[in-house]
Amino acid sequence: MIKLLVTDLDGTLLDNDGVVSMPNRSAIASLEAIGIPTIAATARSPRSTRKISAIAGLGPMAVCANGAIVCNLETSVVIRHDLISRDLSQMVITTLRRKLRDVILAGEYLEEFYAETGFFKRRVPGLEVPEIERLEDYIEPGLTKIIARVPAITSEALRDQLSPCLSPFVDVTISGPDWIEFAAHGVSKASGLAHVCELMGIDPTEVAAIGDQRNDLTMLAFVGYPFTLRNAHPDLFKLTNAIVGENTRSGFAEIVPRIRALLESKITNI
Repeated sequence: MIKLLVTDLDGTLLDNDGVVSMPNRSAIASLEAIGIPTIAATARSPRSTRKISAIAGLGPMAVCANGAIVCNLETSVVIRHDLISRDLSQMVITTLRRKLRDVILAGEYLEEFYAETGFFKRRVPGLEVPEIERLEDYIEPGLTKIIARVPAITSEALRDQLSPCLSPFVDVTISGPDWIEFAAHGVSKASGLAHVCELMGIDPTEVAAIGDQRNDLTMLAFVGYPFTLRNAHPDLFKLTNAIVGENTRSGFAEIVPRIRALLESKITNI
């Protein structure tokens, strides 16, 4: 009935210090013991995801960069990479500069992360990023994703302002309260997970997934068994009433008894 569990990392599997708790590690091991692997689907890069997955016991595959990258963590092979072309990256950046005087940009290309000075308001656990002056100098041969932040402007306001002019060219995603992300058209955690399901020969109805933010919405809508956390964005509660505890209290681990009950009872209501 359930052959795969997919988890978001920040705000879901990880606590607010970026740590995978022992209860969460034990939960992953317990599912692995009954033949259900757990993989990550995250906005993070393969490099960061690989480190966390090794600690947590996730893998062997992962969906990274909000679905733009599917990789094998054990072999470091990138199975799929949907990037924004160099010319389109330049156009997006030029548009952002023109419309938002105080915009601060960051970008990713596979394992590399580039952040302009002042992009991070606070340190991200486990992420060490050298600061750059201009993202425009790092767009060859293209970017996996472009990230924009403007001090004192919410991600919702940024999305509403920028979607009309940029959504015909790139997809706009909200990953948190502080910034918005741009990716190639059709890229989402659901698109990345669809590729994983195809590779593994698993139907989406046989997949359980858990997340806490709006970039998890497509993934939760895609799978047969969507879960969320008590600390999740309110929009996620519209997709599922299967709610576990907060990420700061190892809420992820509460999935295990729920999945075991499903397997033992053969019921389909989570």
